[in-house]
Amino acid sequence: MIAELAIDPIRETERIIPFIAGAVVRAGAKGICLGLSGGLDSAVVAALCARALSPEKVTALLLPERDSSPDSVSDAREFAEKLTVSYRVQDLTAALNALGCYESGGSEIVRLKSLARGAVRLFPKAARKGYLASLGGGAGAEFQKFVAFYRMKHRLRLVAIYREAESRSLIVASCANRTEFETGFFVRYGDDSGEIAPIKHLFKMQVFQLGAHLGLPERILGKKPSPDLFAGMKDEELMGMSYEKVDSILFLLKEALPDAAIASRAGTDEESVRYVKEITRLSQRFREPTASLL
Repeated sequence: MIAELAIDPIRETERIIPFIAGAVVRAGAKGICLGLSGGLDSAVVAALCARALSPEKVTALLLPERDSSPDSVSDAREFAEKLTVSYRVQDLTAALNALGCYESGGSEIVRLKSLARGAVRLFPKAARKGYLASLGGGAGAEFQKFVAFYRMKHRLRLVAIYREAESRSLIVASCANRTEFETGFFVRYGDDSGEIAPIKHLFKMQVFQLGAHLGLPERILGKKPSPDLFAGMKDEELMGMSYEKVDSILFLLKEALPDAAIASRAGTDEESVRYVKEITRLSQRFREPTASLL
């Protein structure tokens, strides 16, 4: 990781906490609701919200479905209990099944589990090609069905979170980070959505630093980030590159350096730099506001 990605976690915490508290006051809400996945980002956001508001004003939803890892639920449950925030487990399998989610070709692919993961890990260039295709919308029909399959899961999670929030006069916290936002590694109208996004300004490696400062369990800090939607796939496997390299390249791109200079400082190759530039370009459409004639 390049030195420029280092943050002062104490100062960052002191900056985020009043931001969260102020958002709740301005909304006239009673607290915050978020999805707690058992992973790093949602754990950091939950910890920050508990500090900003007090634990009793934070509600966490644990939203497993057929393809979720059982460890994700247990890790999320243990962390919610550690924070003493209220939480509820709501299984989304029946709802997704009713929507036809598990009838798709993508659903069959995830059943391969270790075989699917092994293929992605052995052929990172193929993973990169697939990720570019998912962003550009130029993939074949079967691949697009797979994209629709996993994005449906993200969006149904948001439906459940908003139902809980609106029924109890809470605002929703998005747990998206800056790396996801700039690379398109999020689902629009899914995990990017909410009234407040406390860590969206932080790259993934900076979220790790903040999590360590906040005292997150080593089990969560040491876990490979995953959308927990299919076949045990990890974020870095799907993107075909480590977060450390992605973050370093993203940061250095802001300095408008030549590809060779970025590659040298990031400790990678120029092909990887071009790849990150391309995913930021292709994902721009997801960051733009909804088109209208207004």
